[in-house]
Amino acid sequence: MIEYANIPRSIGVIVSRKLATLHELQTVYGAQDLYDLLEVIIVDDYNARIMSERKE
Repeated sequence: MIEYANIPRSIGVIVSRKLATLHELQTVYGAQDLYDLLEVIIVDDYNARIMSERKE
């Protein structure tokens, strides 16, 4: 997979998942908000994987 060349991976994940824009991360949200958003993604992905495995 290709990496984001000009921004940290954590910021790229938040922006690509459309949880915040780059502008919002630069002006509105702080570091703790970034980590909270990453936690949301991790938990959601885990739960989706568990639900998918139950369907199989």
